[in-house]
Amino acid sequence: MNRGARWAPWVAALAAGIVACQERLTSPGQCPELCPGGTPTVYDTVLGAVPGGDESVQGYIGRGAGAALLTSSGLPASEDRAIYRFASRLDSVSVRDTARAYSVDSVVLALNIVARDTLVTGLRVFLYRLPPDIEPDTATFAGVDPQLIAPALIDSITVPDSVHSGQVVTVLRGVDADRVAIPVGTGGVLAMGLRIAANAPTGIRVGSLAAGTAATFTTYVTVDVPDTTTAIVHQSLSRGAQLNGFVTQTPYLAAPGTLLIGGEPSSRAFIRFDLPARIKDSATVVRATLELLPAAPIPGLPNDPAVLEGRAVLSDLGPKSPLTTDPTLIVQDTLALGSTDTVRLDITRMVQLWQASDERPEEVALLLRPEAATFTRTLLGSTSPLSPVGAPRLHVTYLLSFPFESP
Repeated sequence: MNRGARWAPWVAALAAGIVACQERLTSPGQCPELCPGGTPTVYDTVLGAVPGGDESVQGYIGRGAGAALLTSSGLPASEDRAIYRFASRLDSVSVRDTARAYSVDSVVLALNIVARDTLVTGLRVFLYRLPPDIEPDTATFAGVDPQLIAPALIDSITVPDSVHSGQVVTVLRGVDADRVAIPVGTGGVLAMGLRIAANAPTGIRVGSLAAGTAATFTTYVTVDVPDTTTAIVHQSLSRGAQLNGFVTQTPYLAAPGTLLIGGEPSSRAFIRFDLPARIKDSATVVRATLELLPAAPIPGLPNDPAVLEGRAVLSDLGPKSPLTTDPTLIVQDTLALGSTDTVRLDITRMVQLWQASDERPEEVALLLRPEAATFTRTLLGSTSPLSPVGAPRLHVTYLLSFPFESP
């Protein structure tokens, strides 16, 4: 037998093997053990919050410590008055190392309007003098409002209908400047309160210390220098607000069985869930929606909406629980004034976080933006038996692990 004849059977067998292992690109698969054994099924379930595991906590940002102060007139949401107390103005000006008295030429008081109802016309802001020792943090509506009367009026500012936000000012000259005169030796402090009027019940939000937009008090003075027979004219003494706040006639409180979000001091709500093992360990979550039921129509200022914000809780420490700053784990939705419709937040990424880490609590924190600086607040149903509406719930759409046939 020659060498070629001897190798022929082996060559034939190898060729057959190669042909057998070729991929058939135009034919159906021939490996049943690698093919799915069914069709994917989408599941929907609604999970209730853990009974007793939801709560609202007040006291995060105090009245006046937010990004704006509230002032209103006849607004159903609330009746409010803003307060500013300016830094002390000195009785003298130093010229050539000598403290010298001055005379007031004019005074400029400037406010920043953060937001207003742009459909309400005829807006006027009235400025009243208040006692220089007023404490905005502890002042009450009953104590402040009776002092905002004609004898204490400093001036009023007419806000053009075209001005929706920004700075508005009043300038006092001559005898008008006497309304803000600060007698020598009294501490040099000016305090004022705000009231508004318009062609319809309304409110405004004005600037605050926290936002760097608080009112300012600027005095232009003339300083006489007798020893040189000259005068220094129009030196300015600028004073910003040192303290600010606002008072409200009827503080918004949580009704029995409800969760309060917003208000001032601001309230936040915490809602806890317990994912079943079927979802937590084995499912692919397609969508998870937090559903909340308002217990009363949502109050606020028309055309100045607030935003409900949901954040993942990083560690369950009760009211002091740290909240995420990761934007992918923060969700928001604008609240509709007067609505009682279900409020929905897409918290899919949060639920996926709960699946991925046992260290993260299955908990959502809810707050209102801007905190302690909006006429909006909301009461939501809770898991309490006293709740007037349904409790918070989680609507989850998911897929289970895909079944494969055994070889």
